[in-house]
Amino acid sequence: MKSKLFIIVVFILCAAAVQVHAVEIEGIDIHGFISQGYLFSDKNNYLANSEKGSFQFNELGINFSKDMTENLRIGMQFFSRDLGETGNNAVEVDWAFGDYHWQDWLGFRAGLMKMPHGFHNETRDIDMLRTWILLPQSVYNEITRDYYTRLWGIGAYGEIDLKSSGSLSYRALIGTYVPNPDNSGLIQNIQDGSSFPLEVTDFDNGIQYSGSLQWRSPFKGFRFGITTYKQNAFHATIKNLVQLNRFIPAGLAWQIDLENLATVLSAEYIQQKLTLAAGYRYRENSYYVYLLSPEISWKSESYYLSAAYRFTDFFEIGSYYSIAYPDKDDKDGERFKAKGQPDFRAWQKDFSVTVRFDFNQYWLFKIEGHLMNGVGDLFIQENPNGFEKNWYLLAAKVTFNF
Repeated sequence: MKSKLFIIVVFILCAAAVQVHAVEIEGIDIHGFISQGYLFSDKNNYLANSEKGSFQFNELGINFSKDMTENLRIGMQFFSRDLGETGNNAVEVDWAFGDYHWQDWLGFRAGLMKMPHGFHNETRDIDMLRTWILLPQSVYNEITRDYYTRLWGIGAYGEIDLKSSGSLSYRALIGTYVPNPDNSGLIQNIQDGSSFPLEVTDFDNGIQYSGSLQWRSPFKGFRFGITTYKQNAFHATIKNLVQLNRFIPAGLAWQIDLENLATVLSAEYIQQKLTLAAGYRYRENSYYVYLLSPEISWKSESYYLSAAYRFTDFFEIGSYYSIAYPDKDDKDGERFKAKGQPDFRAWQKDFSVTVRFDFNQYWLFKIEGHLMNGVGDLFIQENPNGFEKNWYLLAAKVTFNF
């Protein structure tokens, strides 16, 4: 709590300094943001205890960067967020790295870095850069955001001028990352992956690889990208909290190894005040539970289409349609029905409309409605009374940034 109070005080002082232009720390760039949101759903708890309405939806960050030489820049960001059972307002280092820019076509980074995943993963904490409150969840899942947005390691990047064919930029990273087990959305996801309660007691992560290619075409406004991510041997110790049968007592600890490979294809067209975009994600997953089962593997598929139009500097409206299939070979939910569960757990379809108001360069407000069909991304433990197929979600958010 003391660390959270400290970062809030630092944030307020820096924001005040920027507003009145009274304080300057020579050579150090300081930026930050703070937001408070609200979630409400008419049925089904999603991301938080949304059926009752939840203010457990906030973010705060402050970052510092400095040019050490003409080619070397260092920086770091402190970050805190709360989203239902995820984050819980713990203050952590969100990114911290050194960046050596040797040539336009080659630079190097080392430290805690943001991972490329689609077009928005590396900047998803900067609310002012996007129309939406919630990015399309089929590709940019908010629950597992803590794990799939960064890694400790090394990386290379650059941009290559293709002359009349546009330009090509790339990033390649290798490293690892272990999230905080007390507030991780990834751990929550693992524990909810069964019809009986589980507890993750220990885990370790293997090597992660991440890379991206982005082509800016010679036709103004068009860009296309591909990102990929591979995780090797996420290893966890899990115990079941109830007795499963007479052979498997409550409290039995067992081991699980998890691997996945994800690829995202992205496209965007910006023409003056209009932005059109699309994204497609394909992921291969496999895990092995020692002594309890053979290796289990499945493939997931998801995609979205979006459009946004800025009418004035003050007013913007946008919409997207997003579909997620946790198991692409069971899009109709037959496997769920065979287990006596509703078939609509096999998908989640989301039609969203967002209205954004920019009051000035520091303050903005967004309100967003979601028409949902299916519950493919919802947690059993947050909905003990079962699920409803068709439901609505309202989100609102106010953000201050400098």
